[in-house]
Amino acid sequence: MESIWSHNATTEAWHLVIAIFFAFGFFAARFLFDRFVFRRLAIWLLSNGSVPLKIDEATRAKVVKCSESMWKLTYYATVEAYVLKITYNEPWFRDTKDYFRGWPDQELKISVVFFYMCQCGFYIYSIAALLAWETRRKDFSVMMSHHVITVFLIGYSYITRFFRIGTIILALHDASDVLMEAAKVFKYAEKELAASVIFGCFAISWFILRLLRSHWLLEPTGGLSHIIVLCF
Repeated sequence: MESIWSHNATTEAWHLVIAIFFAFGFFAARFLFDRFVFRRLAIWLLSNGSVPLKIDEATRAKVVKCSESMWKLTYYATVEAYVLKITYNEPWFRDTKDYFRGWPDQELKISVVFFYMCQCGFYIYSIAALLAWETRRKDFSVMMSHHVITVFLIGYSYITRFFRIGTIILALHDASDVLMEAAKVFKYAEKELAASVIFGCFAISWFILRLLRSHWLLEPTGGLSHIIVLCF
């Protein structure tokens, strides 16, 4: 029996309403994970698993930041595994010329719709969380701009049916984000060696996947791909 995820779909503006439901779902998931898993795990990591942790203002702030990174690590790792699962056997996953071949009448599977709406919902949630939930950092304005622009670009690339290249770009970005959030978790837990090694891997992946990809990955597709990549 053919899976529903392999069925074809059409791009509709109302699909973006699904992203709103995802956003509310992320609020609920974040609250539950934060309360019952991440904060307890953060306290355990900061106490080295044995010595009772003295909770003062500085430690509490570190626990909160560590929990935030655990949440983002969980999301990025999960969505990265999902997007690899749904795209790995697609012809356009390996052949970059297929990113635009057949546009705008390319086949759109429900699994890709689900991925797109999930990603859009996550960044809608992230805008609200940045305003009212997460620790206010020095890069607040930069991150807010990033989230707003990302929501716009995800929605725009979906409606205009550039979902193949959009899916690949999101997957490449999330791969680096997994390493970045993992490095932060180890940093907050004061595991300096692990944090340094993972951050080094993040820097390499960021350079390769975000700076060089337009040349060694997207060059065969021509100038239009470079414009879209720069927008993302």
